[in-house]
Formats: sequence, structure tokens, C-alpha cells
Amino acid sequence: MKLYDHIEKTLGKITESWKLTGEPGWIQVLFFKDNDLNDVNLYVTLGLSNAPLDIGNRTVRQELIFGAHSSFSDEDMASFLLTFADHVKTSGKGLLRGESIEGKPLIDGVKASGVYASIPVFWDDEFHVFNGSTPATVFVWLMPIMKSEALFISKNGWNAFEDRLENAHCDFWDLNRADILEIN
Repeated sequence: MKLYDHIEKTLGKITESWKLTGEPGWIQVLFFKDNDLNDVNLYVTLGLSNAPLDIGNRTVRQELIFGAHSSFSDEDMASFLLTFADHVKTSGKGLLRGESIEGKPLIDGVKASGVYASIPVFWDDEFHVFNGSTPATVFVWLMPIMKSEALFISKNGWNAFEDRLENAHCDFWDLNRADILEIN
């Protein structure tokens, strides 16, 4: 089974794709408009896993999954994910569970200014890892976060953040959602 077959098996048929042009070892973003999540568009990298990434003293392969309400521009979402994936590839360092990366708004006009690396909990366990590569390719869900959430994670750790998430009724797909620290 090819990696894109593994992805389509869970997320359905690819609606569209974008890629960075002129880049050796290209990365593309696959777009899934029709999926099991109501009013949410999904974006998945393909090609990031061609570059082995270091996590501590071991090597991993990763692909990234990101979702947002369909009201956000598909092209803007794809551009964000392409840029982010290229940054990960260039760094040579894989994303650890619980890692937060914060900076400027993910796209113009939104509150979300960072991402939180997590297990893709909204999909079946068999989707999380593709065993057709060596080492296996792990899918990392990038959850959009707000600046104060990133600060909370750096101060209190990812376990404390996930404890907060369990009690928050949060719309994970809204890039302008309320901060979970305000909800609790």
C-alpha cells in the first residue's frame, strides 16, 4: 500500500492538492473537503516523510494533518501547512507529542498563532502510523492554539494542557475560537 492510499483509506478521496515548486524533495498538501467531520476541511502533507527527522537519538518519518472550518480559505490553509512542513523538513527535527510552536497568526486575520503537536485522536488508531516505510511514518495532528495557550504549555507542560482540553468544550477547528484558559 502506498502512503496516499493509507491516507485516502481514512480521509476519503483527495479533493485537490498544492505543492512547493522548485524544491528538491517536494512536499505537497492534500485537501479533503468531504470527510467525516462536519463543516471541517482537512489538509495533510505528503512528502515530508521522504526526509528522515531526528527526535533525540532516533530517526522518525512524519506527515502532518491540520483541519479548519470550511469558512477559512483553502489556499491560505495549504500555504500555511506547506510553509510549516518545509520548516520542519529544513530543521531536520521531528515534532514531539506535546510540542507547541508559536509565532504570528497562522493566516491573516485569525487569533490562532501557533500549533500543538498531538496524536490524531479524531481518527482511528490504524491511521496514526503508516508501516509501509522504514522507519514507519507517524501522523502528527497540528491543533491550532492561541498565544496564551502556548505560554501555558511552556510553563505547565503538555500534560496540564491536555487535562485542560479534556474539560474544555472547545471547537478545535475554529482559528478564532475562545482560548481554553478562558473557557475553564
